[in-house]
Amino acid sequence: MAERDGRVLAGLHGKGSDSNDIGGKPGMTALGYFKTLAMELRKRRLSEDQVADVLRELQSHLLETGERPEGAFGSAREYAARFAHGTTVSQGSQIANLAAAVLIVLVAVKVVLGLVLGVSFGIAATVTYLAATLLVTAVLIGWSAALQRKLPELMTEELDRQG
Repeated sequence: MAERDGRVLAGLHGKGSDSNDIGGKPGMTALGYFKTLAMELRKRRLSEDQVADVLRELQSHLLETGERPEGAFGSAREYAARFAHGTTVSQGSQIANLAAAVLIVLVAVKVVLGLVLGVSFGIAATVTYLAATLLVTAVLIGWSAALQRKLPELMTEELDRQG
């Protein structure tokens, strides 16, 4: 039992051999499955407490049976689809919405200044402005994606204690 627990936990931490790969996808460890499942559950608007509960139940099942997540429950997307839609907007979704709003505002400012008011910034300033707009948007989208895949805090603490 202890050996199996070690294998599953090693998979959760992304360590260990290829035996922790899921469904023949190299590098898709149990930890990757958990992060993908967390993202899919958040897309279904489940609360952070609900996401943590689902992940803890999955972890418990894997520790008891020694199964791999995809073998036991199918893909993370398929497993998440079993849960009813919630009403919570995740932090990742909020940041993605912010990214969209920032992009719209910055493009609108450029359009209003350039086309409506006739203010010309020249080619260099325009390119710099658009590059900065794209950079800010990309950073916000990257932050959003990271938050969507993040494991809940309590789960991360539990994994750190066990590993």
